[in-house]
Amino acid sequence: MYTSGMKIVTKEQASFTELLDDQEGIILDLENLHYYTLNAAAVFLWKRMRSGVAGDVETLSGALSSAFKINADLAELDTRAFLDELEGNGLISYSEFESANRNKSLAAANGELPAYEPPQLQLSNSLTQVTLSGSSTVAVAALANG
Repeated sequence: MYTSGMKIVTKEQASFTELLDDQEGIILDLENLHYYTLNAAAVFLWKRMRSGVAGDVETLSGALSSAFKINADLAELDTRAFLDELEGNGLISYSEFESANRNKSLAAANGELPAYEPPQLQLSNSLTQVTLSGSSTVAVAALANG
């Protein structure tokens, strides 16, 4: 559970692949071989968490609000809901925030983003269900190694 002053830590065994620049992506949990599809807003948030550019709810929701030009309250609500979903699926955890990281600035969003939709994380229990373009190699490799 997130409280102010904590940073978001993404799961090390979560492999991320962006399918369309800033529009669609997949997270593969290498520990249990579950994969999750992400929409544009979810990709935006995941990339910032993973890179360490945005490590707390406030910074993430501020970036989401700016990038997608949406109301700050909506951005925070949707960011918190997305983080709850990620935490529930074991893809993130929280730890004490180091004060030096608190002041990291956000890099500007690159390219044009699609119309805003709340961040979405969709779970599939089997890699054999992956049908998105370019993902067959990931599925075959994961199944062969699993």
